[in-house]
Amino acid sequence: MRSLTILALGMALPACTPASDEGDSSALTPQQVVSPSGEPAPEVFVATAWRAVAADGARYTTYLDADGTYRDLRNGDPWQTGSWTYSVVERDKRLCFMPAPDSGIERCWEPGRMSGGKMKATNDDGVSIELERVDYRPPADAGSDAGVDANADDAPA
Repeated sequence: MRSLTILALGMALPACTPASDEGDSSALTPQQVVSPSGEPAPEVFVATAWRAVAADGARYTTYLDADGTYRDLRNGDPWQTGSWTYSVVERDKRLCFMPAPDSGIERCWEPGRMSGGKMKATNDDGVSIELERVDYRPPADAGSDAGVDANADDAPA
């Protein structure tokens, strides 16, 4: 598997380290998301971007595009793409990522509450990550030389 996508979340995003860089994820314990004064997680994730920093210092940024696709960057370089969905059923909120064919399996995250531009998300295995909302940048036109540069994920939203 190439990466775990957050939200980077993300997303990630994803997001969002290769399984080989994570070590034994079964040794991780879920963190309880408690933020009584925090804002609720966004009900609409369209046109948002989220950054997570891996234990090895790698920065994963996930851009959630309006057409239902996501783009993951690892240290500013293209990493993974696929589709994303967000659903709310009663109190169960799920942000799910399906990588492009042949590059991974679907991963779903439960977003926590926002606090100071940051949000925790917990996956189905109980692993929690912290996501920072950053400036969203739309995908570059296919015929354009413009793209997301390596430093584009530096600006918090």
